[in-house]
Amino acid sequence: MPGAGSGEPYRLVVDESSFDFRGLTEERLTDLLNDFSDTLDDLSEQHPVAVSPWWIEAECAEGRELYDVLYEGEAPRVGRDARLRMVRLMDRCATWDTDLPGLPDGVEVSGRVQELAWSVGYAWWHAQHGHHVACLAFASRDLRGWQPVSAADAAIGEPVSEDVFFLVERSLLAEFWRSLFAREDVGEPDFFDRAREAFPELLFADSLSFRKFDGTYLEMRDWVVRVLSVVHDHFADALVAHLGQPRDVQAALGRFGLDLSPESPNTRSKPRIMRQRDVVYDGESYRCEWHGKKERHRNRVHFSLPEPRLGGRILIGIFVDHLDT
Repeated sequence: MPGAGSGEPYRLVVDESSFDFRGLTEERLTDLLNDFSDTLDDLSEQHPVAVSPWWIEAECAEGRELYDVLYEGEAPRVGRDARLRMVRLMDRCATWDTDLPGLPDGVEVSGRVQELAWSVGYAWWHAQHGHHVACLAFASRDLRGWQPVSAADAAIGEPVSEDVFFLVERSLLAEFWRSLFAREDVGEPDFFDRAREAFPELLFADSLSFRKFDGTYLEMRDWVVRVLSVVHDHFADALVAHLGQPRDVQAALGRFGLDLSPESPNTRSKPRIMRQRDVVYDGESYRCEWHGKKERHRNRVHFSLPEPRLGGRILIGIFVDHLDT
């Protein structure tokens, strides 16, 4: 798990500059703080989330810092339980390293100047060094996904733009993890560690290897990420929606631009050949006959149905150029 203990910079930080409480009723502000705390609590269970050491000094309303509103209960008013819960969760977060040369105070996000946006500056600084950091933002800011962030580069004395990822709900985190394969040019030795973060409902057989494809790792990586994304996000739902009918499921998944299908009746009639689709995982055997095809005649990713023995998760069992049919 990345973070201070591992020596790797944090992957998730709280964007303190996003806490804009202006114009919000007490009820709406309370709801938004509860939504933010739900997301922060959920994320913190799986990943370290860091904050700026100065986060309580961020201005959230005219003449009001976060400290005034959250700790002292001053206007703008917010429900007491929501306020105290957020304080508790934020106080549990570690602080990121402030001793970074050239760390900016102010940034420009999608053309909008943000003063004292320390954590966004932290994410911009690490993006310059090839390590992307996602900013957990308060939902009143209409920012989500990858956004251009510009800040002054101390080395050259000019503004430099980098893409920074903003998330306001946990569901966006998968998009962040998956985009890093290409953005950080993830190498083969790190692929499966990253894949377990990006595809938590998938399991990966120990026998998987890109070397079993007909093509290099770099030629295959992005296609494999696309296959895993569709299988993770849509395969189980398509099976339910179409009552497991292979042709209907195949057609439903085809709208994502991939060819995903089970083996043909001819192949399924041959027990010896079908056993090539059996994969041992954690001491038990699973049949992985559904597969994604990169080309008609070569390169397959084989996977199982959602498996009760695996808590309903799907096993990615085989990377191969082609199995016997």
